[in-house]
Amino acid sequence: MTHNKIELRELRDFGQKFNAVFTFVQNNFKSFFKVIGLTVGPLTLIGGFFLGLIYLNLTNMISDLTGTGNSLESLNWIGKLILSYFFLGIASLWMIIAVYSFMAEYESGNENITIEAVWKRGKSKILPTFGFSILTMLAMIFFIVIIAVLPGNNGLMIFLKVTIVVVGFFYVLCTLSLVVPNMVIEDAGLFESIGRSFTLIRGKWWSTFVLAILMGIIASFATVVFAIPLYIVMFVRMIMQTSGGEIFTVICSCIYFLGYFLMTTLPMLAIGFQYFNLVERKDGTGLLKKIDQLGKQVDTVNEGDF
Repeated sequence: MTHNKIELRELRDFGQKFNAVFTFVQNNFKSFFKVIGLTVGPLTLIGGFFLGLIYLNLTNMISDLTGTGNSLESLNWIGKLILSYFFLGIASLWMIIAVYSFMAEYESGNENITIEAVWKRGKSKILPTFGFSILTMLAMIFFIVIIAVLPGNNGLMIFLKVTIVVVGFFYVLCTLSLVVPNMVIEDAGLFESIGRSFTLIRGKWWSTFVLAILMGIIASFATVVFAIPLYIVMFVRMIMQTSGGEIFTVICSCIYFLGYFLMTTLPMLAIGFQYFNLVERKDGTGLLKKIDQLGKQVDTVNEGDF
């Protein structure tokens, strides 16, 4: 890393957090995407491969409507769908841990962040992160069931129920977005991190939500570039109703999902910078560290005078 080191534990306004994300990626482009690409990439490619096969099944099912295919063979996408979600789920789980492990290594002063360093820091957080995902999913299912069984099935009540579920989903998702960063960066436990997340985000929910949404929109637009080849191949196959081009569909699917996962790191990094910003706002650890370093420099100068 030949660039000036970015101070992570620092107060930043909204625009500064945006700039920090792209500066961080620019300064650490090679090491960051090497770590993410070589650890998440293989799982993503496998998941993309199976989804590519599913896309082939979908185009074949469209052909079946004209009576040109075997409808029984077109139903075998279910097993492929399960396999694709399995590998993509593991990739998603590790990617969020890897991103914040990389930031933690960077914050600790590591100038040569390797896959081994990220794995060493993040491997102990795999099960807690998986458990956190399951708990969040179960809590949301329980919430949806409770709302669904409330009395009233007219149009207005259905609208209110859907609104409550959507608002509740985004509220919980945003509030708990700091849990994994806290677990990984501070080496904290799951329930401690959940409590810490509620404390940090108090009064800053909207800024966190808008930051994540806007960075997610930017990542989505960037992802479209990787999706264009897949859409072109699928469109041509459906229009021409041909069974050829299967290999191109699968390859384009792999490229799309690899690009999608790489771009998803942008909103994760944004949440990471928001985490450091909120920690600094609450605790001032970065400021205290600077004061301590300044004190040591003064002591060194004084000692040189005698």
